[in-house]
Amino acid sequence: MVPDLPSPSRRGFIAGAGLALVGATAAVGATKPTALPDPLTDHASKYLPDPTDHQWRPPVREAHARDAVERLASEVERGRDLWDDLDTDERFTGDGGWLEDAREYLQAGRYREATVYATGGMQFAAEDVGFALAELDRPEADPERLAERGEALRDRATRLGEEISDYRVVEPGRDLGWYHEIERRIRLVRLDAHERDPNREREYDADEIGSIRAGNRQAAQRVRDAEHYREQLDKLVGDDEGEPWADRVERLDARYREAIAEFPSRDDVRESVEAIEDEHGPGPYYTARWKLSMWCYDGDYYVAEWDEGLSLVNAVAAAQALVQRRAHDRAVDALVIDPEDDGFDSGHVVGEKRAAMKRFRRVVGDDPAPLLAVLTARAGEDIDVAEVGFAGSYERPIWRDRVDAYCYALIARMKLKEYPQVYGRFVE
Repeated sequence: MVPDLPSPSRRGFIAGAGLALVGATAAVGATKPTALPDPLTDHASKYLPDPTDHQWRPPVREAHARDAVERLASEVERGRDLWDDLDTDERFTGDGGWLEDAREYLQAGRYREATVYATGGMQFAAEDVGFALAELDRPEADPERLAERGEALRDRATRLGEEISDYRVVEPGRDLGWYHEIERRIRLVRLDAHERDPNREREYDADEIGSIRAGNRQAAQRVRDAEHYREQLDKLVGDDEGEPWADRVERLDARYREAIAEFPSRDDVRESVEAIEDEHGPGPYYTARWKLSMWCYDGDYYVAEWDEGLSLVNAVAAAQALVQRRAHDRAVDALVIDPEDDGFDSGHVVGEKRAAMKRFRRVVGDDPAPLLAVLTARAGEDIDVAEVGFAGSYERPIWRDRVDAYCYALIARMKLKEYPQVYGRFVE
């Protein structure tokens, strides 16, 4: 059978659209963006260069990924067997579609992605298994047994954290990035693993048991991931090499927290922004100030229970919080919006995104040291989403999307101005 060919009019439309896009890109590149029509620069903001693969992640070996995928497959099979014994109208979720993707990534040699998808799928599979175990009144659904399992997982993660707490490094920029990723998984174990309820007489329903089992099963994979990374890092550092970095990390953490304390509180910043709305109304300037304050102050820095003992994770979080506050002030000073403005030229989005990308290439480059990639990850994400219409709504004025995109690019550029000095303090 001869396939249907596009009609001439459709071919002409496709060709015309392609030429229009090429023309738009060329026009934006050759002309001052604010001299061009807003619809053109709105569209161009989506096609400007973005950071590519800027987030560093430790490599994962095949055996580790295969083990994670097989564990998920076993959990799914266990769920199917248990479901056959249930008298329920509840649908068997299984892996939620993650197992197939995990297997495909494993087959393609993308072992990190295979492990990530196996861990994600475990949430769905283990929830179903836990639900069925509770409905069937099996011993494995006993909350006390689940709490003991969660405690054992947290203890295992804590021991690993204590073993690496001196941060022995040969190449600080490389090795501290690895330590951070190990500690990040220890933190996730503490969040996921079930903790015994002080009220031991409390009764859990089947859905809660399912959620508890899923948390424990995911925490178990996080522990294995952390130990896998630790094995690789030990080979990089060597048995008898490296200099302890713990004192430096703790000093930096304390210094950054002291510096953060010198900035206004989140409530003070929010109050000053609300005063702008009271005086000038909810226009572009107020929107920009509100966005910047929310992004830089709402995720305030503090040490939670699950962060205790994770000095590097805490120091990196404090460094990022300090950078956000400094970048906030820089961005406010650099705003091209006045309080009286009632619209916003999207040419500024294009210009600011270009400037942010130029600084990203200068600061981060194509092959950053792992710790630098960890520190600057959010700045790269900000540039990625700095496009008109990324999170837009037809129910609001288009200038809001333009202000959002502009502020994303602006705050990324200002953070990237701060990170070279911050990174230097960690590694020098």
